[in-house]
Amino acid sequence: MPGEIFIDWVTLAQHHPKGGLPILCRGVHSWADAQGITRLERISAASVGGSFGTAVLVGCDGAQVLLSGNVGRLSRPDNLFNLDWPATLAASNRVLLGIGLPPFTPADPVPPQGDYARRAWGARLLRVDITCNFSAGSDPQAREVIRWIAGQSMKRVRRGQAGDSSVWWANTRRMFKAYRKGEELMAHGLPKDADAVRWCNELGIVRVEVELKRRRLQELDMTDPFLVTQERVEEVFREETEILRRVDRSDEPDILNALPARSRAYAAAWLAGRDLAQLVSRSTLFRHAKVCREHGLDILTPRNVASFPVSVRVVELKAAPVPEWYSLKSQQEQGK
Repeated sequence: MPGEIFIDWVTLAQHHPKGGLPILCRGVHSWADAQGITRLERISAASVGGSFGTAVLVGCDGAQVLLSGNVGRLSRPDNLFNLDWPATLAASNRVLLGIGLPPFTPADPVPPQGDYARRAWGARLLRVDITCNFSAGSDPQAREVIRWIAGQSMKRVRRGQAGDSSVWWANTRRMFKAYRKGEELMAHGLPKDADAVRWCNELGIVRVEVELKRRRLQELDMTDPFLVTQERVEEVFREETEILRRVDRSDEPDILNALPARSRAYAAAWLAGRDLAQLVSRSTLFRHAKVCREHGLDILTPRNVASFPVSVRVVELKAAPVPEWYSLKSQQEQGK
Protein backbone atom coordinates (compact mmCIF):
# COMPACT_ATOMS: atom_id res chain seq x y z
CA MET A 1 0.00 0.00 0.00
CA PRO A 2 1.13 3.61 -0.55
CA GLY A 3 3.07 5.05 2.36
CA GLU A 4 4.42 1.76 3.73
CA ILE A 5 8.00 2.32 2.54
CA PHE A 6 9.26 5.87 2.84
CA ILE A 7 12.35 8.09 3.18
CA ASP A 8 13.64 9.16 6.59
CA TRP A 9 16.90 10.92 5.65
CA VAL A 10 18.54 12.22 2.50
CA THR A 11 21.86 13.85 1.63
CA LEU A 12 22.06 15.65 -1.73
CA ALA A 13 24.74 17.82 -3.32
CA GLN A 14 25.22 19.76 -6.54
CA HIS A 15 28.10 21.81 -7.94
CA HIS A 16 27.36 25.00 -9.86
CA PRO A 17 30.52 25.80 -11.88
CA LYS A 18 29.52 29.42 -12.55
CA GLY A 19 29.42 30.14 -8.82
CA GLY A 20 28.02 33.38 -7.51
CA LEU A 21 25.60 31.71 -5.08
CA PRO A 22 24.90 33.05 -1.57
CA ILE A 23 27.32 31.81 1.09
CA LEU A 24 25.59 29.76 3.76
CA CYS A 25 27.57 28.08 6.53
CA ARG A 26 28.17 28.02 10.25
CA GLY A 27 31.96 28.02 9.94
CA VAL A 28 34.91 26.94 7.81
CA HIS A 29 37.40 24.13 8.37
CA SER A 30 40.84 24.91 6.93
CA TRP A 31 43.80 22.59 6.40
CA ALA A 32 47.34 23.92 5.87
CA ASP A 33 50.65 22.29 4.99
CA ALA A 34 53.88 22.46 7.00
CA GLN A 35 54.67 25.91 5.56
CA GLY A 36 51.32 27.30 6.71
CA ILE A 37 49.89 27.48 3.21
CA THR A 38 46.17 26.67 3.09
CA ARG A 39 45.61 23.58 0.98
CA LEU A 40 41.95 22.84 1.63
CA GLU A 41 38.94 24.67 3.00
CA ARG A 42 35.57 23.14 3.68
CA ILE A 43 32.46 24.80 5.04
CA SER A 44 30.27 23.44 7.82
CA ALA A 45 26.61 23.37 6.83
CA ALA A 46 24.20 25.67 8.63
CA SER A 47 21.05 24.51 10.40
CA VAL A 48 17.75 25.47 8.78
CA GLY A 49 15.04 25.03 11.36
CA GLY A 50 11.30 24.46 11.43
CA SER A 51 8.74 24.11 14.19
CA PHE A 52 8.74 21.27 16.78
CA GLY A 53 12.53 21.59 17.05
CA THR A 54 13.07 20.14 13.57
CA ALA A 55 15.96 21.14 11.29
CA VAL A 56 18.04 20.10 8.28
CA LEU A 57 21.61 21.04 7.39
CA VAL A 58 22.20 23.21 4.33
CA GLY A 59 25.54 24.56 3.17
CA CYS A 60 26.78 26.60 0.20
CA ASP A 61 30.32 27.87 -0.43
CA GLY A 62 29.24 29.93 -3.43
CA ALA A 63 29.30 27.03 -5.87
CA GLN A 64 28.64 23.77 -4.02
CA VAL A 65 25.19 23.23 -2.46
CA LEU A 66 24.66 20.51 0.15
CA LEU A 67 21.47 19.48 1.93
CA SER A 68 21.35 16.76 4.56
CA GLY A 69 18.61 15.70 6.95
CA ASN A 70 15.07 14.48 7.36
CA VAL A 71 13.29 16.99 5.11
CA GLY A 72 9.96 15.17 5.44
CA ARG A 73 10.11 15.67 9.22
CA LEU A 74 10.42 19.48 9.03
CA SER A 75 7.67 21.25 11.02
CA ARG A 76 5.95 17.99 11.96
CA PRO A 77 5.68 16.69 15.56
CA ASP A 78 7.07 13.22 14.71
CA ASN A 79 8.35 11.01 11.90
CA LEU A 80 6.13 7.99 12.51
CA PHE A 81 5.50 8.01 8.75
CA ASN A 82 7.21 10.11 6.13
CA LEU A 83 7.35 11.07 2.45
CA ASP A 84 8.04 8.79 -0.52
CA TRP A 85 10.98 9.44 -2.84
CA PRO A 86 9.40 11.96 -5.29
CA ALA A 87 7.90 13.96 -2.40
CA THR A 88 11.23 13.92 -0.54
CA LEU A 89 13.07 15.32 -3.55
CA ALA A 90 10.40 17.99 -3.99
CA ALA A 91 10.58 18.90 -0.28
CA SER A 92 14.37 19.23 -0.53
CA ASN A 93 14.00 21.73 -3.35
CA ARG A 94 11.40 23.71 -1.39
CA VAL A 95 13.90 24.09 1.44
CA LEU A 96 16.56 25.43 -0.95
CA LEU A 97 14.20 27.83 -2.68
CA GLY A 98 12.95 29.08 0.67
CA ILE A 99 16.45 30.29 1.64
CA GLY A 100 17.40 31.70 -1.77
CA LEU A 101 19.44 28.81 -3.16
CA PRO A 102 18.86 27.14 -6.55
CA PRO A 103 17.00 23.80 -6.47
CA PHE A 104 18.63 20.50 -7.31
CA THR A 105 18.43 19.78 -11.04
CA PRO A 106 19.03 16.77 -13.30
CA ALA A 107 22.29 16.29 -15.15
CA ASP A 108 22.66 18.09 -18.47
CA PRO A 109 22.05 15.57 -21.26
CA VAL A 110 25.01 17.18 -23.07
CA PRO A 111 27.97 17.08 -20.65
CA PRO A 112 29.57 20.53 -20.23
CA GLN A 113 33.11 21.15 -21.37
CA GLY A 114 36.05 22.77 -19.63
CA ASP A 115 36.92 23.13 -15.94
CA TYR A 116 34.74 21.39 -13.37
CA ALA A 117 32.83 19.63 -16.15
CA ARG A 118 32.81 16.35 -14.27
CA ARG A 119 31.16 17.93 -11.24
CA ALA A 120 28.61 19.98 -13.19
CA TRP A 121 26.40 17.16 -14.34
CA GLY A 122 23.54 17.71 -11.93
CA ALA A 123 22.60 16.72 -8.40
CA ARG A 124 24.15 13.71 -6.66
CA LEU A 125 22.61 11.46 -4.03
CA LEU A 126 25.13 10.79 -1.25
CA ARG A 127 22.95 9.07 1.35
CA VAL A 128 19.37 7.88 1.73
CA ASP A 129 17.58 6.14 4.60
CA ILE A 130 14.70 3.90 3.51
CA THR A 131 12.20 2.95 6.20
CA CYS A 132 9.16 0.82 6.96
CA ASN A 133 7.04 0.21 10.07
CA PHE A 134 6.15 -3.42 10.80
CA SER A 135 3.45 -4.58 13.17
CA ALA A 136 4.23 -7.48 15.52
CA GLY A 137 0.80 -7.40 17.17
CA SER A 138 1.76 -6.03 20.60
CA ASP A 139 4.69 -4.39 22.36
CA PRO A 140 5.78 -7.61 24.17
CA GLN A 141 5.82 -9.38 20.81
CA ALA A 142 7.82 -6.48 19.35
CA ARG A 143 10.44 -7.16 22.03
CA GLU A 144 10.60 -10.79 20.94
CA VAL A 145 11.03 -9.69 17.32
CA ILE A 146 14.04 -7.54 18.28
CA ARG A 147 15.55 -10.49 20.14
CA TRP A 148 15.01 -12.74 17.13
CA ILE A 149 16.58 -10.27 14.71
CA ALA A 150 19.53 -9.86 17.08
CA GLY A 151 20.13 -13.60 16.79
CA GLN A 152 20.67 -13.37 13.03
CA SER A 153 23.89 -12.52 11.24
CA MET A 154 24.96 -10.37 8.31
CA LYS A 155 28.15 -10.72 6.33
CA ARG A 156 30.99 -8.21 6.72
CA VAL A 157 29.13 -5.87 9.08
CA ARG A 158 29.38 -5.21 12.81
CA ARG A 159 26.41 -5.77 15.06
CA GLY A 160 25.25 -3.64 17.96
CA GLN A 161 22.35 -4.10 20.33
CA ALA A 162 20.58 -2.18 23.10
CA GLY A 163 18.67 -4.84 25.03
CA ASP A 164 15.29 -5.64 23.52
CA SER A 165 14.86 -2.06 22.25
CA SER A 166 17.05 -1.97 19.14
CA VAL A 167 19.61 -3.84 17.09
CA TRP A 168 21.80 -2.69 14.20
CA TRP A 169 24.53 -3.73 11.77
CA ALA A 170 26.82 -1.19 10.06
CA ASN A 171 29.87 -0.80 7.85
CA THR A 172 31.20 1.88 5.47
CA ARG A 173 28.61 1.05 2.81
CA ARG A 174 25.32 0.65 4.65
CA MET A 175 23.53 0.33 7.97
CA PHE A 176 20.57 -1.84 8.94
CA LYS A 177 18.68 -1.13 12.16
CA ALA A 178 15.47 -2.27 13.80
CA TYR A 179 13.91 -0.81 16.94
CA ARG A 180 10.67 -0.42 18.83
CA LYS A 181 9.21 2.80 17.50
CA GLY A 182 6.95 3.63 20.44
CA GLU A 183 9.89 3.70 22.83
CA GLU A 184 11.92 5.83 20.41
CA LEU A 185 9.10 8.38 20.07
CA MET A 186 8.93 8.77 23.84
CA ALA A 187 12.71 9.15 24.03
CA HIS A 188 12.33 12.11 21.65
CA GLY A 189 9.76 13.86 23.82
CA LEU A 190 6.31 12.53 22.88
CA PRO A 191 4.14 11.68 25.91
CA LYS A 192 3.01 8.12 26.51
CA ASP A 193 -0.60 9.03 25.77
CA ALA A 194 0.16 10.66 22.39
CA ASP A 195 -1.76 9.07 19.51
CA ALA A 196 1.45 8.02 17.71
CA VAL A 197 2.93 6.38 20.83
CA ARG A 198 -0.27 4.56 21.76
CA TRP A 199 -0.66 3.30 18.19
CA CYS A 200 2.92 1.98 18.15
CA ASN A 201 2.59 0.22 21.49
CA GLU A 202 -0.81 -1.30 20.73
CA LEU A 203 0.34 -2.72 17.38
CA GLY A 204 3.88 -3.55 18.48
CA ILE A 205 5.52 -1.40 15.81
CA VAL A 206 9.07 -2.42 14.90
CA ARG A 207 10.76 0.23 12.78
CA VAL A 208 13.23 -1.08 10.19
CA GLU A 209 15.62 1.35 8.51
CA VAL A 210 18.25 0.84 5.84
CA GLU A 211 20.86 3.58 5.48
CA LEU A 212 22.56 3.49 2.09
CA LYS A 213 25.85 5.38 2.03
CA ARG A 214 27.80 6.72 -0.93
CA ARG A 215 29.65 3.51 -1.82
CA ARG A 216 26.51 1.39 -1.66
CA LEU A 217 24.57 3.91 -3.77
CA GLN A 218 27.31 3.74 -6.40
CA GLU A 219 27.05 -0.06 -6.43
CA LEU A 220 23.27 0.19 -6.85
CA ASP A 221 23.57 2.87 -9.58
CA MET A 222 21.46 5.26 -7.50
CA THR A 223 23.69 8.35 -7.39
CA ASP A 224 21.49 10.39 -9.75
CA PRO A 225 18.43 11.37 -7.67
CA PHE A 226 16.37 12.17 -10.76
CA LEU A 227 16.78 8.63 -12.09
CA VAL A 228 15.69 7.08 -8.79
CA THR A 229 12.04 6.01 -8.61
CA GLN A 230 9.84 4.96 -5.71
CA GLU A 231 9.63 1.50 -7.27
CA ARG A 232 13.43 1.25 -7.20
CA VAL A 233 13.50 2.46 -3.59
CA GLU A 234 11.04 -0.26 -2.55
CA GLU A 235 12.92 -2.92 -4.52
CA VAL A 236 16.22 -2.03 -2.85
CA PHE A 237 14.59 -1.97 0.59
CA ARG A 238 13.31 -5.52 0.12
CA GLU A 239 16.75 -6.67 -1.02
CA GLU A 240 18.55 -4.98 1.88
CA THR A 241 16.13 -6.42 4.47
CA GLU A 242 16.45 -10.04 3.41
CA ILE A 243 17.14 -10.85 7.05
CA LEU A 244 13.44 -10.36 7.82
CA ARG A 245 12.43 -13.18 5.52
CA ARG A 246 14.78 -15.83 6.84
CA VAL A 247 13.13 -19.02 7.99
CA ASP A 248 14.10 -20.18 11.47
CA ARG A 249 14.34 -23.98 11.34
CA SER A 250 15.73 -24.47 14.83
CA ASP A 251 12.38 -25.73 16.17
CA GLU A 252 11.98 -28.46 13.55
CA PRO A 253 12.20 -31.86 15.28
CA ASP A 254 14.13 -33.50 12.43
CA ILE A 255 16.61 -30.69 11.82
CA LEU A 256 19.57 -32.57 13.35
CA ASN A 257 18.87 -35.69 11.28
CA ALA A 258 18.93 -33.55 8.14
CA LEU A 259 22.50 -32.43 8.87
CA PRO A 260 25.62 -34.37 7.86
CA ALA A 261 26.79 -36.59 10.72
CA ARG A 262 30.01 -34.60 11.34
CA SER A 263 28.08 -31.37 11.94
CA ARG A 264 25.28 -32.71 14.14
CA ALA A 265 27.17 -32.44 17.43
CA TYR A 266 28.02 -28.79 16.79
CA ALA A 267 24.45 -27.96 15.82
CA ALA A 268 23.09 -29.78 18.89
CA ALA A 269 25.43 -27.83 21.18
CA TRP A 270 24.36 -24.56 19.58
CA LEU A 271 20.66 -25.44 19.91
CA ALA A 272 21.29 -26.04 23.62
CA GLY A 273 22.66 -22.52 23.95
CA ARG A 274 26.39 -23.35 24.11
CA ASP A 275 28.95 -20.83 22.87
CA LEU A 276 30.80 -22.83 20.21
CA ALA A 277 33.54 -20.22 19.92
CA GLN A 278 34.69 -21.30 23.39
CA LEU A 279 34.59 -25.01 22.53
CA VAL A 280 36.28 -25.43 19.14
CA SER A 281 38.88 -23.74 16.99
CA ARG A 282 37.94 -20.89 14.67
CA SER A 283 38.62 -22.94 11.53
CA THR A 284 36.49 -25.85 12.77
CA LEU A 285 33.67 -23.53 13.75
CA PHE A 286 33.57 -21.80 10.37
CA ARG A 287 33.76 -25.11 8.49
CA HIS A 288 30.69 -26.51 10.23
CA ALA A 289 28.91 -23.14 10.22
CA LYS A 290 28.92 -23.22 6.42
CA VAL A 291 27.27 -26.64 6.44
CA CYS A 292 24.68 -25.69 9.08
CA ARG A 293 23.79 -22.44 7.32
CA GLU A 294 22.80 -24.43 4.23
CA HIS A 295 20.22 -26.17 6.43
CA GLY A 296 18.80 -23.01 8.02
CA LEU A 297 20.95 -22.81 11.18
CA ASP A 298 23.46 -20.06 11.89
CA ILE A 299 25.72 -21.39 14.63
CA LEU A 300 28.00 -18.33 14.45
CA THR A 301 25.47 -16.14 16.26
CA PRO A 302 24.49 -16.52 19.92
CA ARG A 303 21.58 -18.91 20.27
CA ASN A 304 18.32 -17.24 21.31
CA VAL A 305 16.93 -19.97 23.56
CA ALA A 306 13.92 -17.89 24.60
CA SER A 307 10.60 -19.11 23.26
CA PHE A 308 9.60 -17.27 20.09
CA PRO A 309 5.84 -17.53 19.49
CA VAL A 310 4.85 -18.64 16.03
CA SER A 311 2.37 -15.75 15.78
CA VAL A 312 5.20 -13.21 15.83
CA ARG A 313 7.78 -14.88 13.63
CA VAL A 314 9.70 -12.24 11.75
CA VAL A 315 8.66 -13.75 8.44
CA GLU A 316 5.04 -12.98 9.41
CA LEU A 317 5.55 -9.31 10.22
CA LYS A 318 3.23 -7.05 8.25
CA ALA A 319 4.02 -3.56 7.00
CA ALA A 320 1.80 -1.07 8.83
CA PRO A 321 -0.20 1.31 6.56
CA VAL A 322 -0.61 4.97 7.44
CA PRO A 323 -3.59 5.26 9.86
CA GLU A 324 -6.41 7.60 8.86
CA TRP A 325 -5.75 10.04 11.71
CA TYR A 326 -2.07 10.56 10.76
CA SER A 327 -1.04 13.57 8.65
CA LEU A 328 2.08 13.92 6.50
CA LYS A 329 1.54 17.67 6.12
CA SER A 330 3.89 20.10 7.84
CA GLN A 331 2.58 22.71 10.24
CA GLN A 332 2.83 25.36 7.50
CA GLU A 333 0.87 23.22 5.04
CA GLN A 334 -1.85 22.50 7.61
CA GLY A 335 -2.29 26.23 8.17
CA LYS A 336 -2.99 26.98 4.52
